[in-house]
Amino acid sequence: MRAMAKGGKFAANNDGKHANAVNGTVSSAVNKVLSTLVIVIRNRVDEGLKGISEILGEIRQGEGSETKVSG
Repeated sequence: MRAMAKGGKFAANNDGKHANAVNGTVSSAVNKVLSTLVIVIRNRVDEGLKGISEILGEIRQGEGSETKVSG
């Protein structure tokens, strides 16, 4: 987006046609970035939940074997 900016403002004439084109391009770029971030965050959360599930499974198996041994 820096390449599109000029003096802190988007490099386009202020008439409606150019402003709409720039706004559309920026909107598209922001949407793509946000979509990518959502996917990355979702994948990281899934990995974390999978790890928690595995640990809980190990704990449950350990509790079951302790009960059998002590009983």
